[in-house]
Amino acid sequence: MNLRIILIVLLTIPYSLFPVRYSLSQSLPGELDRRLTKTWKLTSLEQEGKAAQPDQSQNDFVLIINSDHTVKQGMYPDGLIGGTWSVNEKEMLLTIKDETMNQQYKIKIVLLTADELILQDLTNTSALKIHYSAK
Repeated sequence: MNLRIILIVLLTIPYSLFPVRYSLSQSLPGELDRRLTKTWKLTSLEQEGKAAQPDQSQNDFVLIINSDHTVKQGMYPDGLIGGTWSVNEKEMLLTIKDETMNQQYKIKIVLLTADELILQDLTNTSALKIHYSAK
C-alpha cells in the first residue's frame, strides 16, 4: 500500500510542478482576440482615400465577433449571417468563413482600439476600408 502511494506521488510530481501550462497557452485567447470580440456597427466606408457614410440600407449593418470564434454579420436583427472567424496576429489578418455562401474572406486589420475597428478588404483592388465603431 505504501509503495503504491509513493508511486502515485512520484508520478504526479511532474504535473504538479508544471501545471497545465502548455495546454492553457494553447487554448487561451490572445490579446487581439479579446479586443476583437464585441459588436461592431458600420460607420463609414473609405475607398481611394474618400470616406462615405453608409447609405440607408446599410445603417443597421453589424459585425458581431464572439469569443467562441463564431461571427454574425449583416443587418441587425433579421438579416444576420453566421460563420466562424480566426485571426493571424502576426499578419493582422482576420479571416471570416461565411456559413451561408461557404466562402472565406481575409481582411486586414488596419486599426483596432477599444471603440474603433478599421478593416481593409484585400480582395478589392481599390483598397476599400470599412470603419466600425463599438456598439
